[in-house]
Amino acid sequence: MEIFIEESALSFQLTKKILKDYSAKIITSYENFRWEEKPFYELISLGKKRLFLINYKGNFFKVCPGTKIYFCCGYKIFHFGEGCPLDCSYCILQTYLNRPGLKIWANLIENGLSELEKILDEHKKQKKVLRIGTGEFADSMALESISNVSEILINFWEEKDPLAVLELKTKVAISENYFSKFKPDPRIIFAWSVNTEKIIKEEEKGTAPLEKRLESAKKAINFGFTVAFHFDPIIFYEDAEKEYPKVLEKILNTIPPEKIAWISLGTLRYPKELKIIAEKRFPKTKIYSQEFIEGLDNKKRYFIDLRKKLYISFKKLINEVKDLVTFYFCMEGERIWEEILEKRVTSSFEVKLLLDKVALKLCYTKNN
Repeated sequence: MEIFIEESALSFQLTKKILKDYSAKIITSYENFRWEEKPFYELISLGKKRLFLINYKGNFFKVCPGTKIYFCCGYKIFHFGEGCPLDCSYCILQTYLNRPGLKIWANLIENGLSELEKILDEHKKQKKVLRIGTGEFADSMALESISNVSEILINFWEEKDPLAVLELKTKVAISENYFSKFKPDPRIIFAWSVNTEKIIKEEEKGTAPLEKRLESAKKAINFGFTVAFHFDPIIFYEDAEKEYPKVLEKILNTIPPEKIAWISLGTLRYPKELKIIAEKRFPKTKIYSQEFIEGLDNKKRYFIDLRKKLYISFKKLINEVKDLVTFYFCMEGERIWEEILEKRVTSSFEVKLLLDKVALKLCYTKNN
């Protein structure tokens, strides 16, 4: 991994910390960095081996960029950087971010945490719970050995004691030594994106096997944290409806259901530009060869009957633990909620309330 640091980022605490353990090259700015004369899809691959520490000028606290057409959960983001060293063929960041490279905001301690503190204090005064995560524009843990951003945030939660949960989404394995650094805190949710072994092997380059992800989840629980799982994206292929329930069954046989904050379900969806880039970067992938329709959010998605077929495959297991685990859909509408989960959900606000209730319970567990 090559590390580059903007001149204006040299004075920040995170930069100084990283420079104690790693060598880096100083650049005037990311914008002036000269990339090779290559097609953009090749620069994406090249950029996964280059980390930039940047003096970030934007807002660290953001609303999840979910569509307004389908139901969104009201998730909030602590935006610590962009890009991921893992390489999944379906990753929307291949088109969502038009700047190659892995980027971490070097000023997140000085500017990011102060911005976050104000928002957390305001919501705590109003007695409003927040669900905050870092895994939207980057994997929460994939660069942790270099940046320690998640460690910084976990310690921040302990110090500030907010009325909020912190969800750290990842596809990597986490060691016992990492969890042992912290005090138990159910408000910290270590969340794993999960998939079938076939998809992990063929479409999720550089990620941990399913068994390693579940072993990490067990360790997280043993050290007093909460866990969550995200079946997103669920990808159709022959026998997919037989293999996905086996993954859920393995989770429920490995992890006590009462220790799972929530489990989300969402089928493959993507902006049409992604297919062009992904198939150039992953010429062996077949996930874009199915028949798709353009959804109300202008993203390609499976026809609703196929989405229902995939979701229905989970239904028996969901019904067995529905009183212990909260399930929800990512970017689906009223019909899917009612026909699969048998819940009358008519708005994104109702989805938000469903998950806020779980988050509030975790906060009260910490304080009691």
